[in-house]
Amino acid sequence: MDIQAIRADTPLTASTIYLDTAAASLPPDAVLDEVRAYLLDTGHVGIYLPAFRKATYARVEAVRAQLAGLLNAGADEIAFTKNATESISIVARGIAWQAGDEVLVADTEMLSNLLPWRRLEQTHGIVVKMVAADAQGLLSPGSFAAAVTPRTRLLTFSHLPNSTGAVQPAAAICAVARAHGVLSLVNAAQSVGILRSDVQALDCDFLASCGRKALRATEGSGFLYVRRALIESIEPALVGWWNGSYDRATGALSLVPGARRFEAGCPIVPAILGLGSAIGYAQRIGIDAIEARVRSLTAYAVQKLSAIPGFELYGPVNAADRIGIVPFNVRGVDPARIVAALEQQQCIIEAGNFMADAILARYGVSTMARVSLHYFNTHEEIDRVAELIAAAVA
Repeated sequence: MDIQAIRADTPLTASTIYLDTAAASLPPDAVLDEVRAYLLDTGHVGIYLPAFRKATYARVEAVRAQLAGLLNAGADEIAFTKNATESISIVARGIAWQAGDEVLVADTEMLSNLLPWRRLEQTHGIVVKMVAADAQGLLSPGSFAAAVTPRTRLLTFSHLPNSTGAVQPAAAICAVARAHGVLSLVNAAQSVGILRSDVQALDCDFLASCGRKALRATEGSGFLYVRRALIESIEPALVGWWNGSYDRATGALSLVPGARRFEAGCPIVPAILGLGSAIGYAQRIGIDAIEARVRSLTAYAVQKLSAIPGFELYGPVNAADRIGIVPFNVRGVDPARIVAALEQQQCIIEAGNFMADAILARYGVSTMARVSLHYFNTHEEIDRVAELIAAAVA
């Protein structure tokens, strides 16, 4: 991995230490160039010039195939969305629920994988059962198995929670679902692009994710995998010209085949094309190489930050059980103060509750700071951040 070339492709790294990939990462210039070129063409060539539009839609389908390759899925199993939240909601709203149906939700989930299910409690009478992680934020397949009843329809969890960075045993949890005839939805918003995300190996029914985090695409680039056998059983939340047709003479309505039926209206073409560029960029580096580097940086960050007096680490104690995300507090110090101090020194981290109230409650805190790394970061940057935090809390 040529880190200097990668950082040259990411100009902000020359002036700023960026440690907030878990919120949204920095797109490399190649991604921005792809988006910029398309947007210029829409005005300079003509967005609905027939030949241009035909070529544009062909490019959209090429990215669908590219994304399918990354996930080891069929292109017909991939839908483009705006973000992982929308992807989760498509599944939640698309299943034909009966009152009393149960959904198992890991208590590590942020709001986007909790509210859709809680809302269904109100509108459809389903029952949401929370499955607790252990004291380090790690989920147990056995805990899911113990929570399954004859009324359980679906279980869902994050492969890599935004609040702890704990790498969850995703395939083993999905195996529990399969053994009990239960649907499985993997929230992969943080993991695609940093961990190998093979839907065949995971054996999941649904996978929801976005491009703006580990894949380093732009905002508006979400996607949803739906197992082929389930596609026609999920009712689309939105319908329109892109995904359906209507025969005015007979009144017959029809939907396009495959997961594209979950997309309605004009696709977000700039974001999709940028996503394709981001996938290509990641694949040229290699997902396994990305994972290895981020694991190394994560372990180093935990080591360096743990030397700060009063430092409290959340999530797994063993660095091998986490990747990319290092949530923490310094005893007696408002984490917002740390963020503000680092911002003055051109270093970006984040503080908040990260919409993960259950995890914070377990640690007895209401807010925390979070360093989130990616492969373009360096050990020298981590050294500098540790120095800045120590100075800010002194």
